[in-house]
Amino acid sequence: MSSVQADLDAALPLVAKAKAALEGLNLKDLQNLKALANPPADVAKTFTCVLHLLCTIDPNVPQKKGKLDADNPWKACLKIMQNPGALLDQLKGFGALVEKD
Repeated sequence: MSSVQADLDAALPLVAKAKAALEGLNLKDLQNLKALANPPADVAKTFTCVLHLLCTIDPNVPQKKGKLDADNPWKACLKIMQNPGALLDQLKGFGALVEKD
């Protein structure tokens, strides 16, 4: 039980850091990302993680049996960024979904 608490204690600062980063995002940031045909590797990797998180939540994310199913994750990201405002709202509401479930 103490190892679970230690893991939680280690994760909480990372969660706070992620929340702060998410709060720093705005609509213009996502609109700028949509213009990238070939994003920097870290951006592509980050958005592939976003796809994994949204896999069973967003019907626009290609998935098979609850897992990401995309040959080109960046193209799938561009699809979910068609409405950047909705994506931003979805990302900001993700924590509430996790807490609920």
